Amino acid sequence: MHLINPEAIIAKMDGVVETKSYINKLKIIKNLYLNEANTASEICNQVGISLPTVNSLLTDLMESGEVIKHGRAESQGGRKPDLYRLAPNAFYVLSVDLSRFNMNLALYSCTHELVQSKKGYNISLNNEEKTLSHIGDKIEEFLKETNIPDDKIIAMGISMPGLVDSLEGVNYTYLKFGNKTLRENLERRFGKKVFLENDARAMTLAEFKFGAGKEYKNVLGVFVGWGIGLGVIIDGKLYQGSSGFAGEFSHCTIFDSRQETSTSGKKDCLEAVASGTAIVKKAQEAIEADPDSILARIVKSHEGNLDPSLVVKAALSGDQRAITLISEAGLDLGRGISILIQLLNPELIIVGGSVAESDQYLLIPIQQALNVYCMAKSREKTKLSLYKLGDNVGLLGGVAVVNEKLFEDIIE
Repeated sequence: MHLINPEAIIAKMDGVVETKSYINKLKIIKNLYLNEANTASEICNQVGISLPTVNSLLTDLMESGEVIKHGRAESQGGRKPDLYRLAPNAFYVLSVDLSRFNMNLALYSCTHELVQSKKGYNISLNNEEKTLSHIGDKIEEFLKETNIPDDKIIAMGISMPGLVDSLEGVNYTYLKFGNKTLRENLERRFGKKVFLENDARAMTLAEFKFGAGKEYKNVLGVFVGWGIGLGVIIDGKLYQGSSGFAGEFSHCTIFDSRQETSTSGKKDCLEAVASGTAIVKKAQEAIEADPDSILARIVKSHEGNLDPSLVVKAALSGDQRAITLISEAGLDLGRGISILIQLLNPELIIVGGSVAESDQYLLIPIQQALNVYCMAKSREKTKLSLYKLGDNVGLLGGVAVVNEKLFEDIIE
């Protein structure tokens, strides 16, 4: 069975029985992709296919190499049932992690194992066609380096900043030109399913599926890099809103008379005072005031290219001004998060991104602000946690987006 293009395969099939059998196989494959391993009876209950049919289709899938046995499950009385999982080489997913100035690529197996990655491509996101062409060229080069057959790579998941409508496959902030959506342009070039999501929502989904949020159903992910992004998980599902734009938290104006302006042009919004961009702006002023500080020396050693991660590095090295800048941002961020807690009452708030690498220098001020601005009853059952996936969270975000949506237009 070839998974690369289910629509085309179904179009060529003769008869309802053959088509139904193929779709049922996709249902089993999706179930194993989401659950990693499962018994035939669990697949039967979760997918809604009779047990004899599940057993027959599992036999077919093992013969064609997509599925393998994976030991036995715990017995519920009697013989232990066989566990099934996808074969590691059944198919692969390409993850593309884009930021405003950088691109990381990784290939993951269908069992979510990292096969190969390459990080640090210099990319400046804009709305120029040549930028997308350059991104496509780098993706092609990377795929050739993996030596994985092209028909085994069945989907591409993209995590990127901007105002993203994942349902329509368009980013209204970046790489928008002509009459085609970003998804359409990439699918036409690569001949693969493309799933697009805003970076904060994708990273929140990754932490929910693979990291700090696995044990929870109501989770907020707050990611602080150059900007501030928010992802919302409600009852185990990523909340996207009616137009796919849910989570534009950073552009809410919640401060008075700070006279700070964000990249969007809004005054006194959260991004204007608590983002990595705001921290860098103040750090530049600190360097001018004290050119011999730890922060100034670290920036000089990086050829003067100041970014949020260098401010974090300076703070972790003991630079008091850098610590203060991050702590002040944490207090402002906590004030904003307190509103989210009172509106959504989450079980867990995950804080991630490059600024969050400062750990307690950011988390403690956030908690202090929550204690001041949030009702005690609202916050008492909400846990605050640092993200677990580190600098791989964006790449795993791309995988998580594919994980959510693969085959859904065929089998739902």
